[in-house]
Amino acid sequence: MLISMKKDNSDNLSLPTLVSKTDKVLFIIHLAIGDFAYLQSAFSVFKKHYPNLKIDLFVVESRCTTDESRWPLLEKDVIYDWLEGCGLFNKIYRKNYAPHFFAEAIEEAKRENYPLIISFGDVHSEPTEKYAREMAGPDSIVAGLKLHINWYRLKYQIYKRKLWKNLDITFKSIPMTKGRHISDLFAFWFEQIGGYTMISEEKYPFIDIPQYWKDNTAQKLAKLKKPPSQQIIFINYLAKDPNRSWKLAQAIELIEKMQQLPQYANALYFLNTTPDHLSEISEAIQTANLANTIPFSATDNFYELPAILEQSDLIISVETSIIHLANAVNTPLIALMRHKTPEWEPLKKEITEVIWCHKKRDKIVDISPLDVIERVKAYS
Repeated sequence: MLISMKKDNSDNLSLPTLVSKTDKVLFIIHLAIGDFAYLQSAFSVFKKHYPNLKIDLFVVESRCTTDESRWPLLEKDVIYDWLEGCGLFNKIYRKNYAPHFFAEAIEEAKRENYPLIISFGDVHSEPTEKYAREMAGPDSIVAGLKLHINWYRLKYQIYKRKLWKNLDITFKSIPMTKGRHISDLFAFWFEQIGGYTMISEEKYPFIDIPQYWKDNTAQKLAKLKKPPSQQIIFINYLAKDPNRSWKLAQAIELIEKMQQLPQYANALYFLNTTPDHLSEISEAIQTANLANTIPFSATDNFYELPAILEQSDLIISVETSIIHLANAVNTPLIALMRHKTPEWEPLKKEITEVIWCHKKRDKIVDISPLDVIERVKAYS
């Protein structure tokens, strides 16, 4: 049953009161796997406090394009495997990679006449507040983040101020000051929406891997591992942002150096990449004559990735979602990070070693394989 909440009363009601008076809510957000590693925890706690509330999710695709050749790849974005498999969402609007599909999705959402629509329009440039207003029905209340005037550049503030006019009710964000983690930010949002406090343990990333993908991975590894006790080392050198990526040559050099260490000489190495780089990685492995080294990419389903991370003995990764997934599956991790983004440091320090760039303005490529080897030796 649709519970009516009149917009002219929204100023007199807190967000937790609005949430408690409705049977369904729509969240609109730009989302990446790294974001959801911590947002899933926040949504999970929210769901526990409001178990009967239907939570729908509208994912804004920043890569929305008229280029039809890119549609198949965008449609199969692996994040949707996780979103649809986590069990938190009643409905997910995911076909937003082409302008006409995006417009259709907005109209579909509008027909739902959501009592409450919540926009997470933080520092991303997508005008989620505008989209939320466009998909609002006659009885919808639109809520969203309002940032402090001093936090961000003036040009961005002018842009956002226009968008805030689309909101009926607002809640606050917080700046990423020293010592704050990205999970603190997400918890702060949901605490205002839900009217509760998240404890530290509730902010930790987690992932429930379907048994099918656990078994599938175990079967593949059983054929590859010789002997069955062979260690698995998972190395990821690639991120979407070149500033957060290593060079392939550095990853190859790291494996060569690790294979010279007695404790890792006979390990099985997986070198992670994207599907479009698999052939390049295979050629590089052959050229370098690397033994026991296999290229890896989650080509069939997102859960292939956390399943193999869970089976690994050690993960070494540049600053990308994999460092958070490593924490989610509780596998020892060595993470290569820039000083620019300390709020994204993995939370589980007891299983995490972070190698920071030497200088504040350095990129990940400025961390050498020798730097990593020294940390591997210390870790071992």
